[in-house]
Amino acid sequence: MNDYNSRRILLVEDEVVTHRAICRIFERNKYDYVGVKNLTDAINKVKTEHFDIIFSDVVLPDGSGLDLLDKVNSYLLQVPFVVITASEDKSLVQNAMKKGATDFLSKPFNLKNIPTIIDRNIERQRIANERQSPRNASALLKAIKALISALEAKDSYTSGHSMRVAHYAKLMGEGLNLNDDDQFCLQLSAVLHDIGKIGLPDNILKKSTTLLQSEYNAAKEHPLIGSKIVGNIDELHEVAAIIRHHHERFDGNGYPDGLEGEAIPMLARILAIVDAYEAIVSQRHYGSILTPREAFSELRKNAGTQFDPVLVEIFISLAEHPEFHETNGNIF
Repeated sequence: MNDYNSRRILLVEDEVVTHRAICRIFERNKYDYVGVKNLTDAINKVKTEHFDIIFSDVVLPDGSGLDLLDKVNSYLLQVPFVVITASEDKSLVQNAMKKGATDFLSKPFNLKNIPTIIDRNIERQRIANERQSPRNASALLKAIKALISALEAKDSYTSGHSMRVAHYAKLMGEGLNLNDDDQFCLQLSAVLHDIGKIGLPDNILKKSTTLLQSEYNAAKEHPLIGSKIVGNIDELHEVAAIIRHHHERFDGNGYPDGLEGEAIPMLARILAIVDAYEAIVSQRHYGSILTPREAFSELRKNAGTQFDPVLVEIFISLAEHPEFHETNGNIF
C-alpha cells in the first residue's frame, strides 16, 4: 500500500469544533496538513503550496467552498476535492459533483472514516491518471501532429523552438528519473507549449522589435489559449495544465494565475527552465544569441525568483552529457 501519510492535505473549515476534530484525526494519523478557516486564505494556500487532496466546507465566512473548487478547476490542478456540508439539500451535493468534487461529507459524520476517504480519493485519482495517460491513446499522435502542422504554418521559428525544448525536456525527465507517463507528458507539453500563439496576430508574433505594453499583454494570453486548445483532448488534461503554467514564476509574480513555488506543477517548472534556456541560446526575431555558459549564468541569476533553484542546478548539470547539444531528435 502507498504511503498516503506523506500526502499534503488542505482543510478549509470555519466551524471551530469541526475544524479541531478533523485536525486531531490528521495528527493522530500523522498526516501532513494545513488548516484554514476562510475562502481567501484557502485560495492563497492553493496558489502558494502543493496539495494532494482538499477538504472544504461549503459555507465559509467570505464565500463558498464551491468558489474554491472553481479556482482549483480554473488552474487545471488535478486535486481530489472533498466537500463538507451540513445541508441536506441534495441539489447542493449534485452541483458540487458536477463542478468536479470527488467526494462529500455530510455533518455530522464519523471522523474515523476520514483516513479511508483520503485513501480512496487519492487512489481514484491515480487510476484516473493512468487511464487518461496520453501514452494510452494512439490516435493522439495524429491530433498532435495536426497541431504542430498548424503551428508551423503560423510561425516556423516557434515550431523549431518547441522541438528543441522537447529535447531538453527529455533529458530533464531522464535526469530526474520520472516515470514513463510523466516523461511522455513533459515532452508533449514541450512540443505544444507555444501552440496558443496560433491565436496571436502576425504583427505581434513576428515583430522584430520590442513589443509595446499592449502587445505584450496580448502575447501573455498564449498559455491560456494553448491550454484551452489542448484541453479539448481528454487525455491531455495534464498537458494543458503544464502549458497553462509554464510562464508562472517561482516567486509568484508570473502569469496567468500567479502560482508560487511548489504550487506550480513540477513539470511546468521544468518546462519554464528548458523553454527559457532554448530561447536564450537560439536566434529569435529580435535579440542576440548567448552562449550556453552565458545562458546558464542567466538561469542561475534568476533561480529562486523566476525558476525553481533546485531544478536549475539539475538542468545545468546535464550539460556534461554528450547528447545535451544534439537537438535534432524527434519524440515521435
